[in-house]
Amino acid sequence: MKRSLAAFFMLVATGPSFADDASSKLAFFYDSCVSSGPDFERTSERAKADEWPSMAQDLALTFTPMENPEALEGWIVSGGESEGFQALVVSRADVGGKTVEGCTVALGDIDATAFEKALVEKVNAVSAGEEQGQDRVYKRYTASINGRNEAITLTLPLYAKGSDQIIASAVAEQQIEH
Repeated sequence: MKRSLAAFFMLVATGPSFADDASSKLAFFYDSCVSSGPDFERTSERAKADEWPSMAQDLALTFTPMENPEALEGWIVSGGESEGFQALVVSRADVGGKTVEGCTVALGDIDATAFEKALVEKVNAVSAGEEQGQDRVYKRYTASINGRNEAITLTLPLYAKGSDQIIASAVAEQQIEH
């Protein structure tokens, strides 16, 4: 899986690379996945309204932190040189008898260090551990946002260079509106 993610980013990173403002991409992740928690239906409706191009299911599956999701959708949100690459994937799965939803963004041309620092400060995230791969580091955090506990995972380059590719995911128990 990790190898296919690197290959995917190489495919979308065509043309000159421009480091994007980390705060605008953090706002995209926060607004789409964190502030109200992952929400499969809300995000799907937004994608249809904004006419985002769909992503192939097998590619979307490489971005979700959940194994065997019951529902999965993904979109390419942008890819122009001025904006940098952005993709969004939502998923839903049964974990231990509870329905959980996940929301993931893949971002290109971003300062990974600035993104992580700003996210941790914005949501008052608490470190829950990390693992190091061959060329990536996987950092896990927990945060309570608007009374809802969320697990946040960042997939960052082992050696950030300021115009990086990252994956940020939030997972939380599904909220049922009454």
